[in-house]
Amino acid sequence: MTYKTINDTTIAEIIIKKSRFICILMPLNQMQDIDTGRDEVRQKYPGANHYCFAYRLRQDGSILERCSDDGEPGGTAGWPMLNVLAQNDLENIMAIVVRYFGGTLLGTGGLVKAYTQSVQSALNKARIISMEYSQKIMLTLDYSYYGILENYLSNIINKVADIQYAEQVRLEVWVAVDKLGTFVAKVEDLSSGTAKVEMGEQGFVPNNSRG
Repeated sequence: MTYKTINDTTIAEIIIKKSRFICILMPLNQMQDIDTGRDEVRQKYPGANHYCFAYRLRQDGSILERCSDDGEPGGTAGWPMLNVLAQNDLENIMAIVVRYFGGTLLGTGGLVKAYTQSVQSALNKARIISMEYSQKIMLTLDYSYYGILENYLSNIINKVADIQYAEQVRLEVWVAVDKLGTFVAKVEDLSSGTAKVEMGEQGFVPNNSRG
């Protein structure tokens, strides 16, 4: 189970007929991030004419979508912004476009194009990552086996959360759920059955193979 999002907040600005369109793309983890992100943008860019937004948030296996024109003519800002996110198959992401009016009306077609272009310009700068549903695993093993496993681990795990060096090596790693059986069997084989394997929580982490 995977989805695509961005790894960090990305900002891009375009100017059309003296109007400034500043797009801020933000990754989302939960509903609270939406209001927090909007408040931060309003504080950073005060006095703008419009703060239009669109977001797509994964919740309980489905995608919650919402958008706002924030005073622009209906359908000329929020929906075009949301459409860019949806066409790029992005989830857990919010786009906010701040507009400082430049004095020239763009018309409905011009506004749709401007808001679409604004979000797309920010996406062109953003780093898109693939998130994969993974299992957290705690491994405890002898140093002699850690050397054997290290190369294998780096190729299959999505994330190393922690490494502790004591009498034995203890690692906390995340492995894709659909690779879990193969991973555990390989660890047991390479450590001659001496490695201790404990399961932790599950969740989405970046897919290492796709950056």
